[in-house]
Amino acid sequence: MPINTRAKKREPVSALAEYGINDATEKTVKLKVPANIKSTLLDISVLGCSLDSQYLIPPGVILDIKIDPQSFNEELCGEKKIPLQFVGKVKSCVMRTGGHYRLGLQFINPEKENVELINNFIASKERRKTPRWNITK
Repeated sequence: MPINTRAKKREPVSALAEYGINDATEKTVKLKVPANIKSTLLDISVLGCSLDSQYLIPPGVILDIKIDPQSFNEELCGEKKIPLQFVGKVKSCVMRTGGHYRLGLQFINPEKENVELINNFIASKERRKTPRWNITK
């Protein structure tokens, strides 16, 4: 099992997502992809997420992301109806099987409410209910 070197814990999740090229990026980079692409969210953390994409999108491209809140509502017994909206920068694009790609995204200035929702979602999935000791400080 590989060592997790990520700054924040990420949690696998299967949720519907939709993304498109951000207007600021569209002016500088020309990609032949549709405006709103339906996708699957693979995992999420407070710093970013990964998406399954049928399009190759190079690192550095800024995306507008909408995530269906249904998966989070079921786990947290919440009633959020509107999609979670993020702006994310593509940090990696790795080819998967079947001509699909795994896009690794870093959130840019996420809303505090969405960060709290993700934190609560990850905490609800944690088997250990008492906090871990942080001996790295």
